[in-house]
Amino acid sequence: MISTNASPELLTTETLRQYARAVPHDPVCWPLMSRLGLEVLVRRDDLVHPALPGNKFYKLHHNLHHAHQEGYTRVVSFGGAHSNHLHALAAAGHLYGFATHGLVRGERPRQLSPTLQDVQALGMTLHFVPRSLYREGAEAVLAQLRNQYGALHVVPEGGANALGSLGAQEIARALEQQLQSAYDAVCVACGTGATLAGIASALPEDKIALGFSVLKGEGGLGAQVASYTDAGNWRLISGFHGGGYGRRLKPNLHQFWHRFEGDSGLMLDPVYTLKMFWGIEQLALRGYWPRGSRLVAIHTGGIQGRRGFHNQAPAMASEAGATNNNKYHYG
Repeated sequence: MISTNASPELLTTETLRQYARAVPHDPVCWPLMSRLGLEVLVRRDDLVHPALPGNKFYKLHHNLHHAHQEGYTRVVSFGGAHSNHLHALAAAGHLYGFATHGLVRGERPRQLSPTLQDVQALGMTLHFVPRSLYREGAEAVLAQLRNQYGALHVVPEGGANALGSLGAQEIARALEQQLQSAYDAVCVACGTGATLAGIASALPEDKIALGFSVLKGEGGLGAQVASYTDAGNWRLISGFHGGGYGRRLKPNLHQFWHRFEGDSGLMLDPVYTLKMFWGIEQLALRGYWPRGSRLVAIHTGGIQGRRGFHNQAPAMASEAGATNNNKYHYG
């Protein structure tokens, strides 16, 4: 992978593309899929950047450039106690010289989660917001922060806006350049819709992007994806949420997690990528793809979030032989 340093200079878009083009597409050992005559390549965006792994690397890129161009030095966003987004924003602030603030859903706990301990160590200031206020957009809290700190640039939760989707287009551009259309479909876990929209926008029209919703009930997710792209080559796949966002895993999903990681040696994030891979397998068993199909599954990172599922995660999470090699160091 390309080396990094802790320069306060933001990455240029061309450098972002260099990182994207360096991401490997690894064949995965998946016995059931092989028996069904399907090939799955895993695009390892969990390895794209040592400090900013996963799709947040792309979704934050234009958001932070916009903040810089507008003269902001403080950036604020939202998330839960195990938020990959807040984790990435704190790391980006540490790397690029932004003061970061995290509005965390819920009351302050006695013991911070490992994620929140990390973000504090990276310099993020935490503000805990009661769930009732959080659902309303926390506008009153933002007003208080502006009174206290001055101008703040607000990045939506998950980096879910047009700028986030624009960054995610680089995933598809790099994928197409590397694989030269030698694939049939691209699969990605979907929480806000911005990554799915970005990928669909930049794929050739004859390639389809499948977004596996991690939410219980599609709700407005499809409309949200459509708000970010005019492309028609995407589908939202529901029904593989495993009980809902961040919920304790059901036994069948838990069993799949252990089996898949044991076979593949690939660590998954239990909130997003686990559900995508489970959904891929379930669709394959139903004959969704014809034999001979070649699928690309995007590993969107989030490995740090496994710590919130430590009682359920497969034992290999702490073993040196696991194929994910991010060590959560930030320069």
